[in-house]
Amino acid sequence: MDDNLLLDLLTDMTRIHSNYVERRLIPLGVHSGQASIITALGHRGTCTQKELAQFRQVSPATVSVMLGRMERDNLVTREPAAVGGKANTISLTEKGRELFELIEASRLGDGSKLLAGFTDEDKSEAWRIFQMIAENLRNA
Repeated sequence: MDDNLLLDLLTDMTRIHSNYVERRLIPLGVHSGQASIITALGHRGTCTQKELAQFRQVSPATVSVMLGRMERDNLVTREPAAVGGKANTISLTEKGRELFELIEASRLGDGSKLLAGFTDEDKSEAWRIFQMIAENLRNA
């Protein structure tokens, strides 16, 4: 198989999935970047801005802008860290926790839709391949 065709398919699949996620989030009033921060905080609890930047693989400045908007919309709170006070800790507000629950509920059927027709063996092979691609990208 031609590597370029495979890479084109991967790019198309990623773009289609990104568009799919954005369409699912429109009714909730958030975009995918905000949803990923809400999801990270919902699963991990309180995080620092630096941890969120690393998780999102964006600059701390980008996270700061996103958090400013999310703080304005009463989705998160920023407070100085208890130790040292240099880093801000980020937490979901009650409204943010409610949105987290809605995001999680909207994702429940995604696996069955996106992986329809996959056997357990197919899923294991896809996992292995995706892990290899991710590792290659990290090392590139």
